[in-house]
Amino acid sequence: MKKIMGLCNLHAPVTLNELTHARPIASTSFLGRYAFIDFPLSNFSNSGIDEVGILVRNQPRSILKHLGSTNVWNTNTKLGYEAIMYNEKFAHTQQYNHDINNIIANDWIFFDVKPDLFVIAPAHIIYPLDFNKMIAAHEATGADITILYAAINDGKVNFVEGDQLSISSEDHIDGMNINKGTKDQIFVSMETYVLDMLRLQRLLDIAKATSAFYSLRDIIAYVINHDWKVIGYRHEGYARHFSSMKQYRDHSLELLNYDIRKQLFLEDWPIFTVTHDTPPSKYGLQAQVKNSFIANGSRINGKVNNSIISRNVVIEEGAVVKNSIIFTDTKIGKNVRVNNAVIDKHVQIREVKDISGTEHDPLYVKQGDRI
Repeated sequence: MKKIMGLCNLHAPVTLNELTHARPIASTSFLGRYAFIDFPLSNFSNSGIDEVGILVRNQPRSILKHLGSTNVWNTNTKLGYEAIMYNEKFAHTQQYNHDINNIIANDWIFFDVKPDLFVIAPAHIIYPLDFNKMIAAHEATGADITILYAAINDGKVNFVEGDQLSISSEDHIDGMNINKGTKDQIFVSMETYVLDMLRLQRLLDIAKATSAFYSLRDIIAYVINHDWKVIGYRHEGYARHFSSMKQYRDHSLELLNYDIRKQLFLEDWPIFTVTHDTPPSKYGLQAQVKNSFIANGSRINGKVNNSIISRNVVIEEGAVVKNSIIFTDTKIGKNVRVNNAVIDKHVQIREVKDISGTEHDPLYVKQGDRI
């Protein structure tokens, strides 16, 4: 039986604007309970992949804080593990701080694990998937690399600056280019790859000989044009690409719709995360809550509609929160109205009574502010 190792790749150059100035997307709060990295790690765990390397591009403190002991995602606590892979040498040199150099700097992990196959997955694209099915398809086709892809009909607004694929018969990938948002109906890469140890080493060698600035994405695009057999594996179902504050707000709030939510949170496919010793949420006599997620430890005395409330948030009497996301340990004071906003953690809003953005431009309040 072949040994599979997962690599969670956090090197994608995408941000959520101000929200990721002090943290990477991977450790950013999602739905008031999870972090983005929980989803690829849960896919690995549910697929029986117990040995995972996490390729960290920047801000490792935030990643380490969320992961803790890492045992939450590990179904085999004796033999499996999650290893942080961080390239200190090039951490502050943008052109060289890419996943290829990170893998080279931390290749000792591969000598320890001795994997036959790798599954490489990002954190900024969320989807549920049993990787075993993708691995089986990879082996059946004899591909050098298999790329997970999806067919979308809104390419002008979604997966923009992601990878657009040209696919011919039998899912053969003929080209990979940046999606510039010019067409709606396109095939997009979900930046998830299956390949064996020999091919990964060859990619590293080709990248070294071709360009010191090449990332994994760059070198895969290069070998597609140089006769490597690269096959697509089509994903059907929920998939979202996060690369802006608006997408973060929109993709989060759409999960308040049960019909969409059940596409991500599948039966018998749990999403693991760090648990906190917080009491149940508490609702006062004046509380009114509609179509919202309310996390443990929150105290609701005002009105909450179509919003996501994280742990230990306080909504005081007379306050109204609509179409917004409120991070941990934030307090919304009496008679404050919040609409179309993303409020970071440890914020206190008392003096300014109207905190409103728009549907197309949600207002952001940064961590720790007093308003």
